[in-house]
Amino acid sequence: MEVLEAFGRLCLITVFAWSGGQKALGFRAFRGHFSATVPRLGRLSSGMLATAVPLMELGVATSLGLPRLESAGLSAALLLLAAFTVYLLSLVRTRPDASCGCAGASGTPVSGAHLLRNALLLALTAGTWWATVSTSGPSLSSYVLVAAPAAVTGITLLYLAELVPLLRSTHVK
Repeated sequence: MEVLEAFGRLCLITVFAWSGGQKALGFRAFRGHFSATVPRLGRLSSGMLATAVPLMELGVATSLGLPRLESAGLSAALLLLAAFTVYLLSLVRTRPDASCGCAGASGTPVSGAHLLRNALLLALTAGTWWATVSTSGPSLSSYVLVAAPAAVTGITLLYLAELVPLLRSTHVK
């Protein structure tokens, strides 16, 4: 269980830190994307919410890294992932040509791969929470053992939609 908890926490830290960091670095583009995909909020509300999203993601990543805040971080991760999944479902239905804005403003249109990614992240979060309750916490060696695979898995999940075309088989004649 220690290894599962360490893997889940590091993977989620990677996802939320990378996603929040990319949104913060390209904030102007992310805010424009957010205003365009959630027009009913109005300019001021969408700007405040666009500011809150990367801050919340970075807060989740931070809390997952602090032993006494891990439960709060996992709760927040579940809530953010659930809310983002609803947002993605809305985009798939109303604006399938729009980007998801997962790691800032990207050009990849929203698709089922984004929904699959979120389902996997929700399952990973639930599994990590279960492992957290079942153990007294991972040892340093558990973190060292899973650090690289967790980071690679997190980035791969975050960019799953961009990777899908590469994974499709091509027929060469």
